[in-house]
Amino acid sequence: MNEVTYTLKTLPKNTDHHKGPLEASVVIVEYGDFQCPFCSATAKVLDKIFKTYIDVCVIFRHFPLLATHANAAMAAVASEAAAKQGKFWEMHQALFDSQDDLSTENILSLARTLGLNMRTYLNDLEDEDLLKRVRQDMDHGMNNGVFTTPTIFVNGVRFEGLPTFEGLGQEIDQILTDNQTFI
Repeated sequence: MNEVTYTLKTLPKNTDHHKGPLEASVVIVEYGDFQCPFCSATAKVLDKIFKTYIDVCVIFRHFPLLATHANAAMAAVASEAAAKQGKFWEMHQALFDSQDDLSTENILSLARTLGLNMRTYLNDLEDEDLLKRVRQDMDHGMNNGVFTTPTIFVNGVRFEGLPTFEGLGQEIDQILTDNQTFI
């Protein structure tokens, strides 16, 4: 039986939510869902990776599992509305920290806590372009063979298994040692 290697078809771009330079030696793309407990754990791992390794870029793309997570799409749009005020990563963290209660009321409370302009934020939550952005990420995910969350690509190659600091660290160390380039 041949092992399937999924190669990222939707390359990173400036409009992606990213920490670190897109030109980094190691680019990690995560397709995630704010209601997924494994994505919450992965967010902590990726944060540690980002803080540990100098030449790494971490990208988050939306992949709400609509059939199983009723509030995931709304949370994704909420993060996009926060992004319009420069607070995507802060909302990203807040949503994962509060993933047991992603009700509208709690999301609005998180937005207030982050110091967002609430009038603007409420208007942005109704912006159809933000929902289109989430759907575009989902479409890209499906085109890249994403079926579940979290799905991680490291330098364009799908990382198999649950992402751990040790597992991703080994992958990153190998890329850096071999001086590999993205895809």
